[in-house]
Amino acid sequence: MMFIFKLIFKPSEYWPEFEKDRSSWQEYFFRYALTFGLIGPVLSFISLKDISFQKAIIYAPATYIADMTVLFVFSFFTAKLLRMDFSTIMKFYILVNIPIWLSDVFDIYQPLRVLSNIGFLYSFYLLYTGLRFFKKEKYILPVFVIHLVLYVLNAVLSEVIATNPILKKMIKILAF
Repeated sequence: MMFIFKLIFKPSEYWPEFEKDRSSWQEYFFRYALTFGLIGPVLSFISLKDISFQKAIIYAPATYIADMTVLFVFSFFTAKLLRMDFSTIMKFYILVNIPIWLSDVFDIYQPLRVLSNIGFLYSFYLLYTGLRFFKKEKYILPVFVIHLVLYVLNAVLSEVIATNPILKKMIKILAF
């Protein structure tokens, strides 16, 4: 886990190590994405359950599934754009998302939830340093746009799903 400190505090030194890592994207997905990605949904559920149990029970899995889906969508389109292999981009993007997932600790207390955006803002710096390392500087703007659009779509869709009146009624019926 020491690599996380290096990734976050010295990303330019981390990327050469990343390039030498022969782990598959599946290993990264199971080891990092599925675990770190749980931080936000679990803490959101805990903080929302007393406010609206129906929203909490829908919102937590919706955000988790959306986060995992975004990894694949970003990696697919960005690999095509950068003319790089999907595996490298997927591993790279999972790492870019670690600060986002770590900053989701603020989801435990709804009034502080806005602070979870710190990780999102920092993820742009990781994207920037990584793209420079891969010598893909000319793609910084389009990659930033893809990252931003997917992040916003993820947030909006998760909220729309969580506030869906049909789903809320179904949960109410199932809960008696």
